[in-house]
Amino acid sequence: MYTQLLLPRSKVLAAFWLPAIFFLALGLRFLYVFVLGSQNPLEGDASGYFSTVQQMIERNVYAYGQSEPNARVTPGFPLFAYIILSTFSMRLDALLWAQIIVGAATVLPAYAYIRAITNHGWGLLAGLFVAIYPPFIYGTGILITETLFIFFLACFFLSWQWMVERTHLTTVSLSGFTLTLTILTRPTMFPVLAVAFIYFAWNARMRRWLLPYLIVTACCFLPWVLRNALVLGEFTLLASDSGNALLAGAYPYFREDVNYREMASLGLSQTAYGIRVIVNGFIERPLEFLGWFSFGKLYYTFRSMWVSSTLNFPQFYMYAGVLLHYLTLLLSLFALPLLIWRRSFLAVSFTAMLMFQLMFIPTVRYGAPFMLLMTFMVCQAAFLVNSRYNPKILSNNRFSPSTKP
Repeated sequence: MYTQLLLPRSKVLAAFWLPAIFFLALGLRFLYVFVLGSQNPLEGDASGYFSTVQQMIERNVYAYGQSEPNARVTPGFPLFAYIILSTFSMRLDALLWAQIIVGAATVLPAYAYIRAITNHGWGLLAGLFVAIYPPFIYGTGILITETLFIFFLACFFLSWQWMVERTHLTTVSLSGFTLTLTILTRPTMFPVLAVAFIYFAWNARMRRWLLPYLIVTACCFLPWVLRNALVLGEFTLLASDSGNALLAGAYPYFREDVNYREMASLGLSQTAYGIRVIVNGFIERPLEFLGWFSFGKLYYTFRSMWVSSTLNFPQFYMYAGVLLHYLTLLLSLFALPLLIWRRSFLAVSFTAMLMFQLMFIPTVRYGAPFMLLMTFMVCQAAFLVNSRYNPKILSNNRFSPSTKP
């Protein structure tokens, strides 16, 4: 009887709190972008994205950082910005509103995913984190990839869980489509494609769906690959500018500058020269480079929250945000090993993405999306630990060995 009463009550609470958290997220983002925020929405990389969209509208040319066609960045965010700006006559406030809505809407897939693998309470907690975490609010005020990427990231893990629970062609196709969208918005997600391949190959129940999954992802990549082949005469699956980030992150602790003269004399691209620096570094200074490509880059990636200035937020809010940031990092140190031991798709995907990201320049901006996955892992691990001592929690949830994420 307790169980029969608990489930409807949980659903009623979720029906009230989920919209409340969504509107809280919407309100906080509106206040920051249009009332309290002071940063330029076109600062840094944002000006390059804006110029790209301008050229797409005025000249039908896709090019980042120059006037000639290129594939320096993946097309996910530029196409999103193009749709909004072309529809609303290049009005920046329209794109900012779109980012506010997308950022607030991330609450919904975050809640739904954690609800699917835990319960309503942990789902609401994950949604609340998305709503109030300062970098997620800050990112909506700048026209760069983070807000859209974080939304697609949450949507992908939700679609993956749907596929695991209800495996048929529709859910398999949806998961593959969402994964491709996420990768083409931020290539950091690319290693998850390999994780998915291993999952399908390893799981006997899912093995027959491997080929359809690969076909869907290949079809989704095809327009971008064909465009690069026909327009540029090159095969580019992701982006051609990745060598810049690789080379910039090659030198330990930024104590050395890039030797562009040597790179030019050797006739190497940034990618090739960056690989050469890294390989020679591991040969000549193995301990230093090992430390840099592990703890060093992790420190630079997560040492602080991604905000340009604490003055853009009320000070008490920043203090709470800092506490939330470091608490999430601390708890994830316990959650990750537990979930890896349980072969959690979420934890393995997080690890693969993080290892891939550590190849490139470490910045707190690139660490922000990982905080979402850390929150997911903390919620899942806490639920599993709690359910061990309270089996009723597990029996009241869809989570079972057959649907383990």
